[in-house]
Formats: sequence, structure tokens, C-alpha cells
Amino acid sequence: MSRFGDAPLEFFNSVYRDIPPWDIGGPQPAMSDLLTMYPPMNPILDVGCGSGDLSIHLAQLGHQVVGIDFVDTAIAHAQEKIGSLPSEVASLLNFQVADALEPSLLQRKFGSVVDSGFFHLFDPDQCDRYIEELALTLLPGGRYYLHAFAIEFPIPNAPRQVNADELRARFTPEKGWHIHEIRSVEFLSRVAPPVPAVSACIERLPANRALQRRVYP
Repeated sequence: MSRFGDAPLEFFNSVYRDIPPWDIGGPQPAMSDLLTMYPPMNPILDVGCGSGDLSIHLAQLGHQVVGIDFVDTAIAHAQEKIGSLPSEVASLLNFQVADALEPSLLQRKFGSVVDSGFFHLFDPDQCDRYIEELALTLLPGGRYYLHAFAIEFPIPNAPRQVNADELRARFTPEKGWHIHEIRSVEFLSRVAPPVPAVSACIERLPANRALQRRVYP
């Protein structure tokens, strides 16, 4: 996470000692809309879950969710929120301190991976390995839901720009992916106007379908 200096954990722990700018009290509307259009399959992994608002939203809809983040302060906030939820919702949630860049270390498969503001934290070379990890983590036919900034801010400690061309180049049929849709959307904040963003629903192809697409383009 070189975009955030030599001590990214310290940086993000300090951010989560207060309410982060991106915590808006619920899921980002663009991500919620994407999940409504393309319903997720259980179980769901929320990478870089932060204080857990998206995970909780999904559990309230009846989904089984594991939320992971390397920021222990964020996970502590997420676990605190579980205490105020009905038992039938709380039982569907599991928050863990873990490296979301390496979800395969959880040693389980997921029907869906949701990524609201995680992918854009990393430089392109780091994203290559992350996408390999997604392929190891998703069940065949599972879906990856992404929501990221589509604008570059020339300041330190800021996410990078992600655009549709990059996503199409990274998630190709030859690599075992099918893009259902890429949208131009917004990313909301508590402290600033909406930021231009991109969202996407991307399916992990079963091995036989990926092979067919390589042989018969």
C-alpha cells in the first residue's frame, strides 16, 4: 500500500479513531444499486470492509457475510455495531482482522466479493496480484462487485483513478472473467461533494467456459 507511506496501518488506524470521511452511515448508493441489479451469491466476502456498513446492509438482506480489513480499529468498530443488531442479522456477520489483498489465506471459497473503495487504494502492479487472489477466492460463476474513484487527486494519501479501460484490460475472458456491466457513478463522502467513480459487476467464469473463450474467441 505504497500510496499511503511507509506505515499504512498506522495511517488508517489514525483515520478510524474518528469517523472516516467515506463512512456515510450505510452502503454507498452506487454499490447498493449494483447489487440490486446483479444479486450476489452466498457467502459474501467484503474486502476492506472498514467499519462494516456494507456488510451489515447485506446481512440485513439475509446474506451470509465475512468482512475483512487489516485495520484493527476499523474491525473493532464493526464488531461493536453487531451488538445493536437483531440476533438473526448478527448471526450472519463475521468480522476479522485480515489482509484483504490476500483473501485466499482465509482458505475458503465465496460466491461473491464486494469491494467498495478498496481496489483504488493500490498501484496497478499490486492490483495484478490482487486479481489473482480474487480468482482463487471466488467460486466458479461467482461475482466481483467493484466501486472505485474515477478521478486522480494530486495529493498524498489519496486513492488513485480507476477507469473502464483499465477494468476491461484486466478482467478479460482469456483470464477467466466476464464483465456484466461497468457504470459511471459517484462516490459519496461525509465531508466533500460526490466524487466521480466507476462501478462494475464481474463474473468469474467456470474453467471450461474460460477455456472455450480462449480457443473459440
